[in-house]
Amino acid sequence: MSISSSFFRPSFGAARLALCLLLPALALAGCASKSDEASPTEKNLTERLLFSGSKLPEQKAEAQREYGCPETSILDGTAAYRVGDASQARGISHQAAIYDLARECRASGNTMNIKVGIRGRLLLGDAGKSGTFTVPVRIAVRANGNTVYTRLMPTSVTVPADDTQATFVVIDDAINVPITAEDPGEAYSIVVGLDPQGGRAAPGKKKRRR
Repeated sequence: MSISSSFFRPSFGAARLALCLLLPALALAGCASKSDEASPTEKNLTERLLFSGSKLPEQKAEAQREYGCPETSILDGTAAYRVGDASQARGISHQAAIYDLARECRASGNTMNIKVGIRGRLLLGDAGKSGTFTVPVRIAVRANGNTVYTRLMPTSVTVPADDTQATFVVIDDAINVPITAEDPGEAYSIVVGLDPQGGRAAPGKKKRRR
């Protein structure tokens, strides 16, 4: 059985129809080949349609964690101390007292540096004379009931010959504590005070005489 070759040969009308269908497809393909990035005009149109003319909201950077600074307080019973014979009305040589505190915190990586400032005053008593005195200031940091930092800072205070008092200032900027999951402002507490016993060495054992 013979097969007519006209079955595979498209007619002129069919060719025109195929060409009409092909041209729109080529036009669409040309549009699709362009970059997907929107032009400034398209962005402006999107802003007007979706945001009533306002600019598209910019993505905000992830907020950094904020840290609290531990509270500073004076340990009970250590705000002041006296030197001399307290049993006599005029037996006091001098007395010292803390009256102002300050602190500053700075986080760096997983460590927080704490700077503590202490201001106090030394007063001469009736039995005292002008000169240079030593005020034993102690600074400590606590966490969960434990002392994680302590430092005794003996401070020299000079009372002039024509005066009866002098102010002293102590600054400790060497406090470094680790930052954990808990906020440092809640995890730590700073206590200060006057510690006249802290600088005294424990008495040694006496040697036996042979």
